[in-house]
Amino acid sequence: MKKRQKDFLIFFGIFILAILMYSNWLTMHYASDTYNIMNVGYETYATNWSLKDGRLIMYLITMICAKLNVSIEIYVIGTLLGALLISAGCVIKLKNTILKNGESNLKKEILITIASFFTIFNFMYIENMYFVEAIVMALSLLAFIYSADFIVNNKGIKNKSIALILAIIGVIAYQGTAGFLIIVTFVFSLLKNKVELKGSKENIKTNIKQILIDLFVAGVCALIGICINMLIVNIIGDITGRQQTRVGSIANIFTNLQYIISNFTSILKDNIGLFPTNLLYIFLSVILICSLVYDIKTKSKNFLTIKEISIIIVSIICGFVVSLGTLSSFYTGRLHFSIGSMLGFALICLIMENEDEIFRKIFALILIIYSFISIYNCIIVTYEHKLVNKYEQKEVQTIENYIKNYESRANEQVKNIAIYTIKGQADKTYFENISRKSVVTYNAVRCDWAAAGVINFYTKRNLETVNLTKDLLTEYLKQENENGYGIVDNTLVIECYMY
Repeated sequence: MKKRQKDFLIFFGIFILAILMYSNWLTMHYASDTYNIMNVGYETYATNWSLKDGRLIMYLITMICAKLNVSIEIYVIGTLLGALLISAGCVIKLKNTILKNGESNLKKEILITIASFFTIFNFMYIENMYFVEAIVMALSLLAFIYSADFIVNNKGIKNKSIALILAIIGVIAYQGTAGFLIIVTFVFSLLKNKVELKGSKENIKTNIKQILIDLFVAGVCALIGICINMLIVNIIGDITGRQQTRVGSIANIFTNLQYIISNFTSILKDNIGLFPTNLLYIFLSVILICSLVYDIKTKSKNFLTIKEISIIIVSIICGFVVSLGTLSSFYTGRLHFSIGSMLGFALICLIMENEDEIFRKIFALILIIYSFISIYNCIIVTYEHKLVNKYEQKEVQTIENYIKNYESRANEQVKNIAIYTIKGQADKTYFENISRKSVVTYNAVRCDWAAAGVINFYTKRNLETVNLTKDLLTEYLKQENENGYGIVDNTLVIECYMY
């Protein structure tokens, strides 16, 4: 069978598996942002969120949907399907690039394909698929993988220029995954430029130097992409008069770094609620122990333990690159995609560097266990989000009954809604009977950007969002409502709980 035909069949199989994993959301689901989109409309959302954030591609997609009067269901499901298709392409490209940098056989190709799948479709990626922006998030990964291939496997200024252009496209598509370019380049270069005992010392030095050069080029490409994106954001802000408040600042880097150092272990432990607590640590420990035993047996022939540690360190650093500029969305999976991809890359390195049959079976077993856990985890997390949608509808119905009772009693129609944002009580953003606390299980009724949308959607009302004035807040606080909402004059005041 020709390689192109084989890749097409693999691509089709990957796409089908991805559909099965995300079937809970392909039957329609409502992210907190989806309620916001329905409330403000496509054009306003495209302008105030996508365009203002410098995401030009998503802006165009949303504006096209607006012009074509695409329903919200087609918009949400269509962007998710598009993201799954592009992500399947990412897996194929990742697999092919890895295999061309080493000796390959059928068993190794199967294992690398599986590992590549879960490198892309990792637990952090679940949050990416939650948003309509999933399609551009996936596009950014594809651009970064191609860029990394040009950096590592193609010499010359022309190819480096293509790599830079692809990096810029990737950042413009979605800034939050910029660190992925660095880690994927590092892994490609690590597998191509062999560092092993059977080579001469001079050859080892040359290969290490080349790995560092590739890593540096990837970092420069990512940095240029981020700078250009920030420039675009500022230009758009000047033109539209809407300045982005989440743009990073060089002045905050050291302060943000201190915060990252103080809090990064909690993210590795809890995995933003997208993966069972401590399970990432367990897998990493097993991988490192196996690597160490392998090195002892082979007398550090491939320096496997050092390579695994370096992949882990680079992945963690890349997972927090964006947070150096801004701590906005720090506790979200979409900004830490590189950390989610870490296990996949570590397993890829184990498979590609291994030359022992017994260890091949051990590494294959670890990969299979990780694969089944990842599939099950994805299904559970997406299912819990669907449960949240049901609970949201139920809570809004309770609010609607409260409004109707007020209107009947006061003989006055409720026309407005005001959001009272309370910080430091983020736990109240979740329903008590939901086990996973993550972005995908937010209660939209208690999110300040989504509350008006979810209430209007389920009540079929058109409450106008108004500012919470001092007088309005004072009157609301006098009511001492334990349910987290109340009505002052003709305005529904609802409490939202954020970090």
